Amino acid sequence: MQRLNFPSALLASADDPFCRLERAREFAAAWVSDLIEIGPAGHINAASGHGPWPDGVLRFGTFLKQLG
Repeated sequence: MQRLNFPSALLASADDPFCRLERAREFAAAWVSDLIEIGPAGHINAASGHGPWPDGVLRFGTFLKQLG
């Protein structure tokens, strides 16, 4: 729960069974990360059935543009 030494963004799902949204907000605040709430998406990983994710790619591109 310390500030990260690099730019970061945390994507959080409103109904992730492994990390409540409130806890994700605490992580983002501690890490000084941008928090992106993506609504109810369950746990965000391939095993949860998430396949290609165009919106995630766009969000990553936006994040990269902010770095440069």
